[in-house]
Amino acid sequence: MSGYFQALLSLACALPVFSARPLFTDVTQAAGIAFVNESGGADKQYIIETQSAGGGFWDYDSDGHLDIFLTSGGRPDSTTGTTLYRGIGHGTFSDATTGSGTELGGWNMGVAFADYNSDGHPDLYLTRWGRDALLANAGNGTFKDATAAAGLGSEGWGIGAAFADYDSDGDLDLYVANYIAFELGGPPFYDRWCKHNGVPAACGPSGAQAQPDILYRNEGDGTFIDATLQAGIRGPNYYGMGVAWSDLDGDGDGDLYVANDGHPNSLYRNDGGRFVNISLATGTAYSGDGRAQAGMGVALADFDNDLQVDIFVTNFSQDHNTLYRNEGNGFFADVSGRAGLASSSRPFMGWGTFFFDHDHDGWQDLFVANGHLMPAIEQGGGGLRYRQRNQLYRNLGDGRFREIVNEPALAVERVSRGAASGDYDDDGDLDILVANLDDAPALLRNDVAAKGHWLLLTLRQKATGVIGAHVRIHAGDLHQMREVLTGSSFQAQSDTRLHFGLGSATAADIEITWPGGERQVFQAVTADRHYVIHRGVDRLTPE
Repeated sequence: MSGYFQALLSLACALPVFSARPLFTDVTQAAGIAFVNESGGADKQYIIETQSAGGGFWDYDSDGHLDIFLTSGGRPDSTTGTTLYRGIGHGTFSDATTGSGTELGGWNMGVAFADYNSDGHPDLYLTRWGRDALLANAGNGTFKDATAAAGLGSEGWGIGAAFADYDSDGDLDLYVANYIAFELGGPPFYDRWCKHNGVPAACGPSGAQAQPDILYRNEGDGTFIDATLQAGIRGPNYYGMGVAWSDLDGDGDGDLYVANDGHPNSLYRNDGGRFVNISLATGTAYSGDGRAQAGMGVALADFDNDLQVDIFVTNFSQDHNTLYRNEGNGFFADVSGRAGLASSSRPFMGWGTFFFDHDHDGWQDLFVANGHLMPAIEQGGGGLRYRQRNQLYRNLGDGRFREIVNEPALAVERVSRGAASGDYDDDGDLDILVANLDDAPALLRNDVAAKGHWLLLTLRQKATGVIGAHVRIHAGDLHQMREVLTGSSFQAQSDTRLHFGLGSATAADIEITWPGGERQVFQAVTADRHYVIHRGVDRLTPE
């Protein structure tokens, strides 16, 4: 094919997809969700007011229905806080906050769900401005504040958090990304405005003191210790935001990626429980042209089905979101432009993000939650907007994505922050939850009509949990990989069950690698079902 026709083909693939019928439906109110986020004043004079909207999907009561947790921020006299919604079946929820022990006022940011004490019940870590909180799940619908007893409770400004067993000792450790040393009445944020694009804006983070991130090692007795320096995580402090663990180099232990705002991003390679920052050497610290960007959210997934984990980072407006493709040789390449993700993201400010196969064709698509942080930004001209639409990109299966536009549920302009995916209505496809600033969240039901076949897998094992387990499937001509992860996105967490689109294939071979390396294989597994798989039990249990 001549270069001319290759260029035409590339241009055609970069053009957006105009959906002929709705792919998603906003069912927030119909599902029983009446929460409205509150985050300070309308003018957002202080940077603390610009970010406090997170949440995600989890099954806290282990009844098989996904539940929802949402965060909010406000001054001490605020009437809003965190909210827990219990899934009661048929795609509906009831407010279970009162009496659950999960309602916290103040400035709440992000969440991470995991069973830190190996009692079989998923617990909640909540990042905050001020003292972070660990809420231990009692297994009876209530939670207890276990922060002090566990040796946690950083007084910094936590943004991102994620659990993983980094030292392979059978219990879950915790990484918390902290932001800046902010205080009302403290320099340089007291009683004044800064400017961006010539308009008034909250001051920061530039010029603020960066707070150190913290790696907490689980001691196996319900307590944690600060192991940051001992584990080799040292060097200059950055403005930490999104956090995600994954075995990026395929050596069997969890590596760590941190998206940093205005600073180079950090990739810490795990060498047997000690870490080395290899972000510069691997090409993941900066954009492809060598610039530090304003990293917000992070998503890790094998977007091109080469069985290697790639990295996606959302960034500030007037810049582009960045896709780092894992080249398999210890290096990542910035392929944002050729993948069709660069120019389309420039007018937007990206926050929460995740990969998911929304149409079950076997290729993971991409969702990005957008919203500026300056209410007055429109006064500066240039077409920038405070309220922005979110973005859905369809994976074309050839290394490129194409944005789906004119989708009604995504065209609504809000100030979005956290974002997560999960099958809340138990129909086999992945739905979307978006946490919006000073607004109701958006629960978007997947109504894609022309979908392929699918599998949904719940992994279970006693005591040590399943975080870090890998699953590979072979269905038709496709090989795919997923990993059980916590955290990631921005201040949010998706459902930890593993979902695969199979395209036209009606069965798949499944290979599971559990933490520690044990493998299980299941062949010719029938599609379009949700299975529970117990470690060491060579039998699938349909749900």
